[in-house]
Amino acid sequence: MSDIEPATERAILDQLRKAQAAHHGGDQETASAVLDQLFADHGRETVEAVHWRQANDQLAADVNLFSMFGVAGLRGDD
Repeated sequence: MSDIEPATERAILDQLRKAQAAHHGGDQETASAVLDQLFADHGRETVEAVHWRQANDQLAADVNLFSMFGVAGLRGDD
């Protein structure tokens, strides 16, 4: 996964956000089309690797917030 260029990773993440927004908005056709195009452009393995790296980074950030501020840090409470 380290051979993925940062610009490519950012582009994949941007498209994944668009697919997720379409999915959450009930537009399954657009979500599927975005994912199909991502897989065609970059390959399923690369897209999944970028997705899981992002998920792991988010989890690490959440754990750090929890360790510093407890549950309030995760919820955004003052």
